[in-house]
Amino acid sequence: MRGQCSKTYPDAITSKMENMRSRRNLCGQVVHDLGCKILAGEWNPGDPLPQEVALCDTMGVSRTVIREAIKSLAAKGLVQSRAKRGTIVQPARSWNYLDPEVLDWQTQADDSGQLLFHLTEFRQAIEPAAAALAAERGSDEDLRKIETACQEMADNTDNLEAFLQADLKFHTEILHATANPFFSPVANVISVSLESSLRVTNRQATDNRTSIPPHQAVAKAICDRKPEQARAAMVALLGDAAARIQNAADSQ
Repeated sequence: MRGQCSKTYPDAITSKMENMRSRRNLCGQVVHDLGCKILAGEWNPGDPLPQEVALCDTMGVSRTVIREAIKSLAAKGLVQSRAKRGTIVQPARSWNYLDPEVLDWQTQADDSGQLLFHLTEFRQAIEPAAAALAAERGSDEDLRKIETACQEMADNTDNLEAFLQADLKFHTEILHATANPFFSPVANVISVSLESSLRVTNRQATDNRTSIPPHQAVAKAICDRKPEQARAAMVALLGDAAARIQNAADSQ
């Protein structure tokens, strides 16, 4: 008996759709492999990638897949195709670090731990302003979500994974509560930063419990609609996190 898909589409169309899905999966894997190599420094900015034929042989895929993968990497700012020079790795300043995949590749390539400090600095520049805007503009529903996430953190101090998800939700809801869509992509940075930092600084339930009061201070200031208090509370929260990251790094 044929599957539901075959009942709906002619065999030729079904086969074509399956081929397209397979090609997308292959392309995604090639994008991942090449992206990791670039972020790991296997090819430096200004270096050309191997020619299409060589990449096809090395990765066992068709030229079509390689070309689609190169287009995806170019959209992320990692490479640029140039006439007579091939595909060139772009300077790091051109890379889209807010792209979830680029951020993931950089995390995998970071052996020094410097990425976590960079992420924390970025958060210190963005999140205090977001907290102030959330206090000014957040809807009642937005504030309820922030309070709920803060409570979920307090309820899950003994569970690192549940605590991490609640912590991420707390900071993400604050970004959404700004009513400014340009803050939302920062959630990718916060996700990586939180996961990396909590695994370094919050290895025991007591570590989680000590981070609850600073989060509660932020939540209260936002829900009381006091922008400057919310900003100051977020500065204090992130300052405490940065200090704990530094202490953990110094003790290694």
